[in-house]
Amino acid sequence: MSRRGSRDAGCWPFLVARGRKVGQRTLLVPRFLSERNLSGLLRDAITGSLTQAGESRHAEATLPGGDRIGLSYRIVQASPPGADGVVLRDRSGRPIELAYGVVVTGGSGARARLSVADADLPGLRPMVLDVFARFLEDERAFPSAVSARVPVAELAAGTVPVPESGQAAEPASAAPGREDGSGAPGAPGTAEPGAGADGGPGQPQQGDDGSEGAAEDRLGLVGRLVALLRGPGGGLWAVVLLAGWPLAVVLALVLILKD
Repeated sequence: MSRRGSRDAGCWPFLVARGRKVGQRTLLVPRFLSERNLSGLLRDAITGSLTQAGESRHAEATLPGGDRIGLSYRIVQASPPGADGVVLRDRSGRPIELAYGVVVTGGSGARARLSVADADLPGLRPMVLDVFARFLEDERAFPSAVSARVPVAELAAGTVPVPESGQAAEPASAAPGREDGSGAPGAPGTAEPGAGADGGPGQPQQGDDGSEGAAEDRLGLVGRLVALLRGPGGGLWAVVLLAGWPLAVVLALVLILKD
């Protein structure tokens, strides 16, 4: 089953993919990484292109504090739910890939080399495909699912674990994905093109710089001065204004602020 792995070992299933509308994100996160907000480690550790049938790829990652974990994974072509063999593409026409596998922890975790081929762990693929199908139903609102530690022997026996729902969706805006030059299928997702171009988030709205508010303040001051001249004692203010307008302005401001 593996070169250095054991059926008695424990592992944590994971899935990294992008959607038709949103960028790369970790859709199935091991609980111990989710609790520490470290799901990005998986995206950064995964590299390479599509794996061949029966092929597994391996990587290592270092946690804050120095502990190391091992990853065994595959990268496969995504298909629409219930349509195996059909290429699923994003709205730009690019084929969507799934990077899924298991994380192994413990003293030998970083050295683990498990085979995650469908023939060796038949319980793994149905689990990640179920998560991916739920993600496609509402990509923007999907909260990353959380996986618990599962004995390798259970996945090898075909047992399909049920992931837990996450607490919050992973941000879609991050560093560019592999198609944009990073070379990693698990790179952070890209922000959706055109976001904010028509007055959405991040775009300044009219008056955001305070220009409209300042103009309104100036118009309000003029209006108050006009009302003061038309009210009781307006003639006296007109004489004062003609005699010395700077003094009149000062007195008017004092009265206005007093009100």
